[in-house]
Amino acid sequence: MQSARILLLSRLALALLAGCATRHETKMNCADLIAGLEGEMSANTQWLRIHAAEGLLDNGESREKVAQLFRKESETATAPYRIGVWRVLARSTDGDERVRNIENIRAVLRDPQATDRISAAESLGKLNAVGRDDRAVIFQWLKTADDATAAFPRWLLVLSSTAEGRREDEAGLAALVCSNDAVARIRAAFALGRSKNPASDSIAKIREQLKVEPSDSIARIYLIAALLLHETEASAIAALEKQLLPYRNGKANEQLEFGIVTGLRGKPENIPLLEPLLKSREADARIGAANGLLQLLK
Repeated sequence: MQSARILLLSRLALALLAGCATRHETKMNCADLIAGLEGEMSANTQWLRIHAAEGLLDNGESREKVAQLFRKESETATAPYRIGVWRVLARSTDGDERVRNIENIRAVLRDPQATDRISAAESLGKLNAVGRDDRAVIFQWLKTADDATAAFPRWLLVLSSTAEGRREDEAGLAALVCSNDAVARIRAAFALGRSKNPASDSIAKIREQLKVEPSDSIARIYLIAALLLHETEASAIAALEKQLLPYRNGKANEQLEFGIVTGLRGKPENIPLLEPLLKSREADARIGAANGLLQLLK
């Protein structure tokens, strides 16, 4: 399986280096990327399997294959991996089955004793599946939560805000961008980066934090990514892209984020930046590159 996947991705790499001259060639390249992600999903386990599945779902591909694979684990997966399984199933199914998987995650959110409660909050944020009736539970949780714990629940408050209340809820999340806790900064930056139309004050906080964020910080790439997903000024974008580039050769989680964000930026001229990662020894690097390339080849 591993040698076949490497051969498939090597063939795709050569095609990308040669350029996508025709629509037919582009479709072939996309088919290879999809097959590569399906191979990663089948060959890997736990969160690597989740990442590969979400690479497919991010690009509207293989919903039924994803659902078939993860249904087998929906009743047996243990914390915290079970949250990822339910999240993927919520994204790959419809109707009652989707609702059931979301409700599984919400049940964990409401359980103060659940060891994967933070993962539940993160997943509900990614699914944008929180309701206003969850807010009382979240406020109670925040009374004792440290900064790292608080970031994802505060994201849920933003997503469940009224128009009048969003400013205050988002300010609570944005304040965590400046926390002394690096994990809090990661989570707050990620949430704001993936949010629609964050307030200018929130973006300003990320900009200010990035100026003082240590070069070796685990949070730095997530601050850069959050700004890139919302920045509109050309010179600022160019500076951020320069700061993002070293993470192409970073840790596996950084390479995953690099690939995804490069794809979300939607600049086809960045295809050569992702192509070498298809041959990485790190599954997350390959998955991120394939996800991003599918976005750029659309």
